[in-house]
Amino acid sequence: MITGKRPTDHIFEGGLNLHNFVRMALPDRLMEIVDPMLLNSDDDEADTNYRLIQQRNNIRKECLVPMARIGVACSMESPPDRMNITDVVHELQLVRNFLLQPRTVFD
Repeated sequence: MITGKRPTDHIFEGGLNLHNFVRMALPDRLMEIVDPMLLNSDDDEADTNYRLIQQRNNIRKECLVPMARIGVACSMESPPDRMNITDVVHELQLVRNFLLQPRTVFD
């Protein structure tokens, strides 16, 4: 969901799979593989305030990195190595709370 790629995408040949594709990008290169649709919004086109756009991008990154980590942890090949669902819920709640916290932008 984060990359916009299907596990059967043509780039996943020669031993590369979706799991490893995301894992290798974490955390510093994740924004390079994120589906551009997740990064664009109609508000950005109308907004000329650079700080506001930068703040939105930072917020998106702060949410996408833990979500990608959760996806990688939940898609481990061996079921015992996968993230516990209680921990998944907790981590997703942290992301939600981060998204919902009030913010101010200073010009």
